[in-house]
Amino acid sequence: MPKPHFTQMIKIIIVVASLDAGAAQAQNFLDFLNPPKGETIQPMETILQSARESIPGQVVEIELERKGNVWVYEVEVLPQSGGRKMELVFDAQTGALLSRRRD
Repeated sequence: MPKPHFTQMIKIIIVVASLDAGAAQAQNFLDFLNPPKGETIQPMETILQSARESIPGQVVEIELERKGNVWVYEVEVLPQSGGRKMELVFDAQTGALLSRRRD
């Protein structure tokens, strides 16, 4: 059975209990990541702020993963206005919102 490539398979799932309390603790899980030289990853708090601005509500899950050659954050939000859970995908290097869909 072949071993997966760690850099391609890395996937961190962080369940955030609340936007305020969970962000600082969750960032600690990302401290071990050392992106290749020349690549930077936006701090999780920056991405959480962008998610809050896009969809007010409760963040229930954050994933950081590499898709192809791009690091992305996938953020799941329960909208404050009700309705179905939304998934926001951000470019982890630039912080740009790449997609938004109902989950």
